[in-house]
Amino acid sequence: MLSSDRKFLFQFGWDDFFEKQIPELDTSTQFPARVISEERNLYRVQAGPDQIMLASISGKMQHGALTRADYPAVGDWVMIEFTSESDRGIIQHIFQRKSILHRKQVGETTDIQILSTNVDFVFVTTSVNSDLNYRRIERYLAMTRDGGSTPIILLTKSDLCENDISKVIADMEREFPDVPIHPLTKNDFNATDFFADYLQTGTTSVFVGSSGVGKSTLVNFLIGTEQIKTQDIREDDEKGRHTTTSRNLYVSRYGGLIIDTPGMRELQLSDDQAEGVANQFSDLEELMQTCRFSDCRHQTEPGCAIKEGIASQSISKERWQSYQKLQAEVQHGMRKQNKGLQAENKKRWAKLTEEGRKNGKAKKGEF
Repeated sequence: MLSSDRKFLFQFGWDDFFEKQIPELDTSTQFPARVISEERNLYRVQAGPDQIMLASISGKMQHGALTRADYPAVGDWVMIEFTSESDRGIIQHIFQRKSILHRKQVGETTDIQILSTNVDFVFVTTSVNSDLNYRRIERYLAMTRDGGSTPIILLTKSDLCENDISKVIADMEREFPDVPIHPLTKNDFNATDFFADYLQTGTTSVFVGSSGVGKSTLVNFLIGTEQIKTQDIREDDEKGRHTTTSRNLYVSRYGGLIIDTPGMRELQLSDDQAEGVANQFSDLEELMQTCRFSDCRHQTEPGCAIKEGIASQSISKERWQSYQKLQAEVQHGMRKQNKGLQAENKKRWAKLTEEGRKNGKAKKGEF
């Protein structure tokens, strides 16, 4: 391992999970580094306090990549090869990820967009104005839980709340009982002591949310410098303007690492996030098991626990509809993914058949 700065590695999130993967790798000419940003098919990686370099993926990795998940992303630990003949490193390997935060790529494709990897905490950031949307928050929570990270809800601009903020928080605690909820005001960031508990040295956190909720202003405070430009929301509809245009990893004033992400106006779940939906709505899934009939469709069947729950207001109709919508979205993605895999396999077999035909002709001396 060329990097001898072990203290830095652990401060940057390295731990036994990654250390155990080292024996299987070539460490004679390679060393570990962490991806801190992506820049047009290049990756900025850091291997020490003063060891920051640009790197590209190896030809072997490029050839073997089938989906976006096969490429590096911000937060990844990678093995870098660096020679004195070049000013860039070569990424030879991506370490297995502890967690991955992703969404479905916008459009008809079945591929995913990776927001960050190896993240401990996901701060779901939403402002307390007309943009406050429980159903959108549920999507973020499902995405977070599916990825293997711990969610935290941040209520920004709480001083501008038209209602009693304590009542808003109480309502959200009933809706999301197992998620920490923290109110924030722009002029009172210094009074927040809870960040020190989350952003400890060796941890990585990511901030997600819609444009204009104050993520960039908050991240600037947490890293102690004006790294990210900020813009006000539009007055006509209270929607935000995109400030952050790429994902970057920074060291916070508390020692932990933080990743800022571009604001998301569309958040579709991918076909492999069914577990995240199940975890987010575990109470509903448990309740469904108590229906009189095991194949209950929760429509007109007698003894339906879901219908009884809605009637007694122990569960909200909106939350049930949100669960159904997310489940349908994931199932639709699964069907598209299966069709996509079939098409991909067909192309792959056609390519192999053609290559085999050409090789056969070459052996026979036919051209």
